[in-house]
Amino acid sequence: ERRTAPAAAARRAGGGGVVRGGRARPRGRGDERPAAAAPRRRRGRRRRRCRRRRNDVTSDDTQNDPPNTVVHERGTTRRRRNSSANGSSDEVQGISGSTRLEAKRQRRREGRDNARHHIPVLSEAEFLARRESVERTMVVREKERSDHPGITTQVGVLEDNILVEHFVTSDSQASMVGNIYLGRVQNVLPSMEAAFIDIGRGRNAVLYAGEVNWAAAGLGGKSRKIELALSPGDMVLVQVSKDPIAHKGARLTTQISMAGRYLVYVPDGGSTGISRKLPDTERKRLKGILRNIVPGDAGVIIRTAAEGASEEDLKRDIDMLHNQWLEVQQAAEEAQQKADGKARTLHEEPTLLVKVVRDLFNDDFTKLVVEGERAWSTITEYVQKVAPQLQDRLEQWENTGVDV
Repeated sequence: ERRTAPAAAARRAGGGGVVRGGRARPRGRGDERPAAAAPRRRRGRRRRRCRRRRNDVTSDDTQNDPPNTVVHERGTTRRRRNSSANGSSDEVQGISGSTRLEAKRQRRREGRDNARHHIPVLSEAEFLARRESVERTMVVREKERSDHPGITTQVGVLEDNILVEHFVTSDSQASMVGNIYLGRVQNVLPSMEAAFIDIGRGRNAVLYAGEVNWAAAGLGGKSRKIELALSPGDMVLVQVSKDPIAHKGARLTTQISMAGRYLVYVPDGGSTGISRKLPDTERKRLKGILRNIVPGDAGVIIRTAAEGASEEDLKRDIDMLHNQWLEVQQAAEEAQQKADGKARTLHEEPTLLVKVVRDLFNDDFTKLVVEGERAWSTITEYVQKVAPQLQDRLEQWENTGVDV
């Protein structure tokens, strides 16, 4: 008893000493018994965890608890799973095991729910029946601007007398997209992987390395760096892919493509693509036609407007675009022979009015109503050249005080 009392006092004092003979001394290396760690007291509020059954929660249990006691109630595992599956609990639910596997289970559950509520796919006959039951009309109006001199052209597409598409253009808002130029390289920046090219339209346009036709540049199997394909002073054939915005110039590409009514002609392409909006049977029919009419060194992309088009229509479209490409090539060769270093415009896309008629107006429309002499002459000339079978659906609106 004499030894234990001083030893206990020494331990309470926080010392790591050993008591011998009633006196405490520091612990040395020869002592084998480790000193007991000094207990740390917790400060703050007391916490008591209680696990209760469903019907065991009474007011008497909570009244007997000391102050600042936090009670955590936890339900059964089955009840927690049901609440998390039904989504009734807004609290964060803990998971057991891998979070990656739990995420995979959740995706599977969501996939099964989506499969139960899957929207039925329309058959080809139902799709054609719904499309033919809608009355489609295209309306074109030309009107002088009130804020400044010029003419505004509006094109509207109506389905059962409801406006579904609206296009507006004016003389001062002509787009450059699709135009083909013979440009002069001003500067090549390898760090940006881009080249700045003068196309004769004020601000220099930019050509990025991803838009370069490497096969035409002779770098098909070599290192594809823009400084190897272009150098300042070179004359290059480019096409505008994006209009200039604010202080940024137009974006260019050397992968030339020319759009027609039924297809897009790619002179240096060797593949054929067909719009996915067309039914499978129509895609198969068009693919069989293209094997016989597409040149070997060119490629085409069939548009949605080609549905129901005959082989003669597609061949006429390909021949027209091929002749335009030959004219562009001839003009580029003549300009390069002059060696004056000036940029030139070789091909310009038609106006927005012609583009809308080319892309949208087909056999699904009952009529095309036009108000304005200039728009009427432009549309009649174009339809007579590319789609003469639709010429009887054109209707000129005489403005007698009633707007079209």
